[in-house]
Amino acid sequence: MNRASNHAELRGNSHQAQPSDQRHDAAHLYLVQLDPQTVVDGVRYDDTYLADEIRTCGTMRETCPVCAEGHLQLVLRQKSVRVPHLFCLECTRCFGAFLADGTPALIE
Repeated sequence: MNRASNHAELRGNSHQAQPSDQRHDAAHLYLVQLDPQTVVDGVRYDDTYLADEIRTCGTMRETCPVCAEGHLQLVLRQKSVRVPHLFCLECTRCFGAFLADGTPALIE
């Protein structure tokens, strides 16, 4: 291997984004608490809201702004879910996610 090809190889690798760099540029989300009756089909029972067969699609980096106990879960549209939202498993609250300009971060 000559010096020119070695230099080109090093230079090519320096432009690749590292995973930590990609997360650094992630958009900041603004969370707004939503009434569960507006996003999910279900029944109010005592102080809770019960809904059938709702599946979460993954854990987000955002933590619950109310209880701060865990990371929010992504809930996409499903049979009984009208609006995609973020859900806290700990305090069972629903949140809408918005970008700084007010655009919804979760597209329907």
